[in-house]
Amino acid sequence: MSLVTRASRRLAVERDLAAFRARHGRLLRSVPDPDGPVALVVSLSDSIYQLKLEGIFAKALQLEGRSPVFVVPSWSRNAERYFRAFGFRRFVRLEDHLRPGERGEARAVARRLLAGAGSVEEIKELTHRGAHVGVQALATLSRTLHEGGVDLEVPEQRALLEDLLVQGVEATAAAERLLDEVAPESLLFNERNYTYNAPLSDLALEREIDVVQFVFAFQDDAFVFKRYTAEMRRLHPRSLGAASWERVKALPWTPERDAELEQDFGRRYGNAWALSRRIQEWTREQGPRELSARLGLDPAKKTAVLFSHVLWDANLFYGEDLFSDQEEWFVRSVEAAAANDRVNWIVKLHPANVWKLRRDGFEGELGEVTLLRERIGELPPHVKLLHPDTDVATRSIFALTDVGITIRGTVGIELPCLAIPVLTAGTGYYSGRGFTIDSRSPEEYLERLARIEQVEPLGDEQVRLARRHAHALFRLRPAGFTSFRSTFRPLAEVGHPLDPNLDLVVRTREELERADDLRRLRRWLVHSRDVDYLELPD
Repeated sequence: MSLVTRASRRLAVERDLAAFRARHGRLLRSVPDPDGPVALVVSLSDSIYQLKLEGIFAKALQLEGRSPVFVVPSWSRNAERYFRAFGFRRFVRLEDHLRPGERGEARAVARRLLAGAGSVEEIKELTHRGAHVGVQALATLSRTLHEGGVDLEVPEQRALLEDLLVQGVEATAAAERLLDEVAPESLLFNERNYTYNAPLSDLALEREIDVVQFVFAFQDDAFVFKRYTAEMRRLHPRSLGAASWERVKALPWTPERDAELEQDFGRRYGNAWALSRRIQEWTREQGPRELSARLGLDPAKKTAVLFSHVLWDANLFYGEDLFSDQEEWFVRSVEAAAANDRVNWIVKLHPANVWKLRRDGFEGELGEVTLLRERIGELPPHVKLLHPDTDVATRSIFALTDVGITIRGTVGIELPCLAIPVLTAGTGYYSGRGFTIDSRSPEEYLERLARIEQVEPLGDEQVRLARRHAHALFRLRPAGFTSFRSTFRPLAEVGHPLDPNLDLVVRTREELERADDLRRLRRWLVHSRDVDYLELPD
């Protein structure tokens, strides 16, 4: 990035901060900090959008009698200044809770841990004083390299892994003292699984402190909130807990709810929402005959579609995977596809690679393409590869699909609603709900791929379960917000510090206190112990 571009972006942030202070500073500072239990907001980001979200949600906690304290990274240029614009004054840093000489001790601990683990599977199981530092270091390394797997035989990767384990050990020591000092009643995270901040989550869960994570919903200005316990720390934040699933199944399934689900499918694949535009705005709908002819599919055969993940993003976080990492799953699955020419195969690489790699400034060959070239070679004629930037709309592929394959992607939620069976290769999101085909071992999974032409469409009861589940995730799980509004720049501007951005809609103290969206959230955060935020009908 040129000096001119960096200076221009820095100026844009300064102007945004000044404008935010001018518009909202008096209102936000008018809410006094109560002398109540501490809510620890674990920020650890420099994203303007994320900082504003954390500020808004912390303001909701403040209105409900909680006293927010923010964990901010020492390297951040923006965090403390934006939080001060919200009227907050209490900040802590993990680094400040390390004792002299502790970094050297952490290196020795990390080397001892690494010496006792000879494989990726053994590294996944490494823990230190209650923190799961092994899997967190692996996931962080995968994301840093933008690769779906870690090769311990590569000296550079092993050295990076050791450095990340050192960070994890340090963060664990710091998190212990920080929790002792601040004594929070609750913690709020956007991301709680990477090396630097994950020990705070793990140790808080061990101490039975309330831990909540929020993530994007599929819709605009909507977020999903999940409360964690030590036993369920590996569940996907968008998943339905067991009690929530029972409540959803008990709701009457009406034509109105069925129509709402169809409406949401239409919006999701009709580019009505910003997130869906980010991953498919360049695509177009194509009829089954047109697309089948274009791809050269044999009309006499069934079609199986492997829906790949972004292999390096949130890798190893959720549930239990059948394979050591997503890279290994991808290679073994494509190998099975190449060996079974009794069906047509489509390998669809995830379109989110386009904007996520652009956001991260990553240049070079896509990891999946490298894997195919180095470990499989030329694909046989019955296996078709669709790159992330293909102009083929996902909904068009659904119309050709007889069987879907994923670890835990959203197609496992969507395809069963159309009576299309899905084979999964991991738990933690929706497996075991009665509408997917879940395998207990890699061998069972690969055997199913070897005879995938025998898989039959789902029955009526499975479809009903799938539609109830999808409706709950699209309609009941998201907390929709009207007190602020998000804005997204064009895809070409992904990576700009103000993409996305948001601004408050409320203008007075009374509007802030009476805002129904913030009132519902703050009551759930403070007074409920439900695992899932759900907007259930009365």
